Amino acid sequence: MRIYHGTFTHEELTNFREVIRRILLRNSRSIVMAIRSQNLGPTTRSNEANCEYIMNYRIDTDSPELSSLPKFGRAVQDLWVEEISPMLLDDPSRLTVDDNAAYFFIGAQRIAAEEYVPSSEDIRHAAERGIMETYFNRYRSSIRVLQIYRGQEWEPRKWIHLFEGVTSIIFYASLSDYDKWVVDRDEQTRLHKSFILFDAVVNSVGFHRTSIILLLTDKAEFGTKLHKVPLAQYFPEYAGSTDVDDCVAYILRRFVSLKPPSGRRPLYSHITETRDTQILRLVIASVEDIILQNAIEDSNIL
Repeated sequence: MRIYHGTFTHEELTNFREVIRRILLRNSRSIVMAIRSQNLGPTTRSNEANCEYIMNYRIDTDSPELSSLPKFGRAVQDLWVEEISPMLLDDPSRLTVDDNAAYFFIGAQRIAAEEYVPSSEDIRHAAERGIMETYFNRYRSSIRVLQIYRGQEWEPRKWIHLFEGVTSIIFYASLSDYDKWVVDRDEQTRLHKSFILFDAVVNSVGFHRTSIILLLTDKAEFGTKLHKVPLAQYFPEYAGSTDVDDCVAYILRRFVSLKPPSGRRPLYSHITETRDTQILRLVIASVEDIILQNAIEDSNIL
C-alpha cells in the first residue's frame, strides 16, 4: 500500500531504477516477439535494427555495444511511435504485456537516460516483484503491512506462512484480467487463477481468525473491454448481459462463494480503480472495524 500513500527517499528511488528498466526491457521484447511471430513487421529497416538491438540488449553486461542505454531508449521509442505497437497494446489477446506497458514505452528515453531517477509515479506504475514490509501509524495503532508484488502471487507456498496470525488480508484482483492469460503457465486467465488463489487463501487453516478485504479493481477498463470481448467468451457459464455492473456482480459472487461457511471471519469487498489513492481510506476503515471486532471478542464483552 505504500506506493499509493507514501513517499520515497532518494536512495529508495534510485534502487527502483533497475527494476523499472527491466520492466521496460521485458515488455519491449514481448512487443518484438509478437511482431515477428505474427508477421506484423517491422515495416522499416531501421525498426528491424531496433528490434534486433532490443532482443540483444543486456542490462548486466560490460559490453558497450550491448548495454548502451541511450541506444536502447531510442530503439524502444522509435518502435513505439510506429502504429503497430499501439495496435498490439489495444488487443491483449494477441500480446501479453503489463497493463502499464504503454506508460513505460512513452517514457523510454527518460528511463534510459544515464542520470534517470524514478519518480513516485514511475513506481506506482511499476509491476514490482517480491515482498515489501511497511509500517504506518493510525491514531494510536501501528499497522504492519506485508505486500506481495506481481510475479509472486501464483506461488503462495513462498509467502503464505508470513501472513499466519495477521488481522486481515487484502486480496487484490483486476477485473480486466478476465481475458489475460498467465504467461508460461497453464491455459487459464489471470482472473481464473485469482479465483484459485483466493480459494486457497480464504480456506487456509492458518487464517481462521483472519478477515478478508477483497479489492476488485479496474472497473472502467473492464467496462470498455466488455464491448469487444464479452465476459461469456472466457466464462461460458455466465448467462447475464454485457452490462458492466452485471458482470462485476457476477465476478464478485464467484469470489464470495469461495468464502468458508458461516461462523468464520467476515469478507469486506470494494470495487475501485488500481491507482485510486482514496481506496486506502476504505481499507483502513475496514481494518479498524476488524480490529475493534477482535478486541470485543477477546474481551468477552459479547
